[in-house]
Amino acid sequence: MIGRELTMDFDLNNLPASEAQHLHNMLNESKFFDIPSINPILSSPDEFEYSITVVAGNSIHTVRVSDTAMPHSLRPLVEDLTELAKATT
Repeated sequence: MIGRELTMDFDLNNLPASEAQHLHNMLNESKFFDIPSINPILSSPDEFEYSITVVAGNSIHTVRVSDTAMPHSLRPLVEDLTELAKATT
């Protein structure tokens, strides 16, 4: 995975209900919509960078973070999304 970009789109309406509910709960627990949209990514070499965009109705919110600049509340969501993306590629 080093140097390789992993990109995935998830539509909660097309996921199994339990998986969609889990991701919805993770978004809420991470306080995703409270994290500032524009985060300067201050990463070092060998560090992963993440960009997560959530479209909810007419609202779009994007968060950009790196491993070391990630709010603690966001890490479980990032880990779950990464595993889900790896499983579907």
